[in-house]
Amino acid sequence: MKTALITGANAGIGLATAKSLARRGFNLILLCRNKEKGEAALATVKRINPAVTVELLLADLTDMDSARRAAHQISRTHKKLDVLINNAGYSPDRMEFINNIEKSFYANHIGHFVLTYHLMELLKAAGEARVINVSSMAYALGNASRFFQRNESLSILSAYGDGKLANLLFTKELAKRYAASGITAYAVHPGVVDSGFGTNFTGAYGFMMTLARPFMRTPERGAETSVYLATAPLAVLTKMNGKAGGSGGFFADSRPKSISHSDNTNRQAADLWTKSLAFV
Repeated sequence: MKTALITGANAGIGLATAKSLARRGFNLILLCRNKEKGEAALATVKRINPAVTVELLLADLTDMDSARRAAHQISRTHKKLDVLINNAGYSPDRMEFINNIEKSFYANHIGHFVLTYHLMELLKAAGEARVINVSSMAYALGNASRFFQRNESLSILSAYGDGKLANLLFTKELAKRYAASGITAYAVHPGVVDSGFGTNFTGAYGFMMTLARPFMRTPERGAETSVYLATAPLAVLTKMNGKAGGSGGFFADSRPKSISHSDNTNRQAADLWTKSLAFV
């Protein structure tokens, strides 16, 4: 039986992903920041399929010590990990900085990089493992020149875009570095999902989110591409080996999509990886 770890699994797309994988017979590790919400999610997923094992793991991905402890805890209790879904996201409503780096960049990229890095041996042990990074078309708002730098004039959407662009570049480099280890990596645009994103926005951003909410996807619909990439036969995904698809590619609606961004280069991906190593 396969085991999948899902970050941000207590609500929204993460919880919908967990429910869907439980129905498909996956054992699950739900990584959540909030204990009460995590326990509620745990009970919900267990009810869906009592035959699978569901565990709750508490961690804050804006705290690198917490991310490392979570990975080490899993390594002590599991011999392999088949699927890692880096789903947790953070939408800032104001600029906050941790060691001169914007907080959402920690939550959306650095924390997941550290977690993934320390889970690599478990992923390798699976023989064929998949890392799925939930990104967004908001990558278009990102700029690699701003990574790891304090910028108090940055808009909240640009800050969010930086994290989503980093997700793409992380996926690209991960696929390249670990191809020989049986690990594949995919980035996902879940669509515009009514998952609570933007509820903390105020002013013009908040007004726009209120107008858009009736047209948003359900979390279940938003989870479909992540579930597809976690469960589709590897041979099917491997055939999608053009510029858009295959390991290292970007997917939406369970199909490969091209990435249109000048920073989507091998050099930028390698540079992001090198700078991210300082946090592991």
